[in-house]
Amino acid sequence: MTFEPTMPKDQIRVLILPGADPVGDWVANVINYAPDMAFLGLVRDLSQALETIEKLKPDVILVDISSGILQRGDLINRVAAPSTGAAVIVMAMMGEVDMVRQAMLYGAQGFLLKPFSEAELLSSVRQAYELVVQRRSEWGLLTRLMPGPEAAPVARAPIITVFSPKGGVGCTTIAINLAVALRMMSDKADKKVILVDADLRFGDIDAALNITSTTSIGTVLPKLDQLDNQLLERSLVSHSSGIKVLTAPPHLDVADSIRPEELKNLLNRLAELGDGFVVVDAWSTLDDCTLSLLDLCQYLVLVTTPLVTALRDTRRFLEVLKLLRFDLDKVILVLNHCYQRSTLQVKDVERALGYPIAQAIDYAPQPVTESLNRGVPLLQDYRDSLVARNILSLAQLIMDREKKRGEETSERAMAPAKGEKPKRPGMRFQRQSPATGRVRG
Repeated sequence: MTFEPTMPKDQIRVLILPGADPVGDWVANVINYAPDMAFLGLVRDLSQALETIEKLKPDVILVDISSGILQRGDLINRVAAPSTGAAVIVMAMMGEVDMVRQAMLYGAQGFLLKPFSEAELLSSVRQAYELVVQRRSEWGLLTRLMPGPEAAPVARAPIITVFSPKGGVGCTTIAINLAVALRMMSDKADKKVILVDADLRFGDIDAALNITSTTSIGTVLPKLDQLDNQLLERSLVSHSSGIKVLTAPPHLDVADSIRPEELKNLLNRLAELGDGFVVVDAWSTLDDCTLSLLDLCQYLVLVTTPLVTALRDTRRFLEVLKLLRFDLDKVILVLNHCYQRSTLQVKDVERALGYPIAQAIDYAPQPVTESLNRGVPLLQDYRDSLVARNILSLAQLIMDREKKRGEETSERAMAPAKGEKPKRPGMRFQRQSPATGRVRG
């Protein structure tokens, strides 16, 4: 039973996929009498669920686990996908917690355990709606800010952005040690590896490496146009590992004055300093500056952990990238804090995310904590640890991909000499551009 009532625009549109018990009818009655909500109907036939969602466009979908939705292939996956524009709340009995966990891995935003009260139901729906409003705002921002292929400059050194939509998953540790690993594995002494702390408000790479600097992103940006490459390189801090570091601004208010185009210009200048790599530690908020980092990079190291909350945020982020036609070949998915005794295996994570894990990094709290507290990279004093070897493998993977990318670029450049019809510069630029296939902003 579904219908489309006339309602004020600010009402929360709620659709229910009930189970066999009468809870669904009670929930429908509560929603129907809530002044800030609009009840769209009950969908008892799961084969009509997607069609009904597309037609009625609910804000919140209440799904009873006993409806059998988890047994219907990827139905819960598609119902909870960001493309529906709705938040999903699952309803279940106490003994169905494992199924709740599975549903949340597939994208559900919340759950209600039976029996729940009217107040708990309404509070959950309102909280889920707040997430929907925030998500729609982020999507609108993404669509406006992502430029077309011709807007992305070509850099000499590949830019590697380390990012996670979930904070506290180890991005800074991975970024630091990835930069050190790339420098250690480079076959040329003059190959530069530059580490940039782009967490503009709470960056702490300087503390993690025990370095001090009179320069930072905040001091370099205002005079960037006046700096030649030699002066720009002198603005970087040299670390004992051989990498060069550009730290985040020391004061919070500086971040508000930094524009995305300024940050992109800075990274392009750093990439043009010479052959090597530019590793960027990005913060976990999709603001204008972070989006510019994602757009500019040649490799996006996307970090997650086996925690349900981190996996859910990662899955939502991957869905957003797909909607924007982001080049997913740039994504290198890393599963951090991988605990060998966990019941959640790598293949389970890959199935839930719909994307392969490129590198798993073992859970090793002791060496990681000691490394950060002492200000010494894992790759220097804890190189024999399993987590250090994992990061070395990640660096090797990136170097192999970069070598392949360079060979493909050379082959395309040599194609006219082999008798092939020369391609127009604009078309060649589009294929080589890191942002190929993006939706115009």
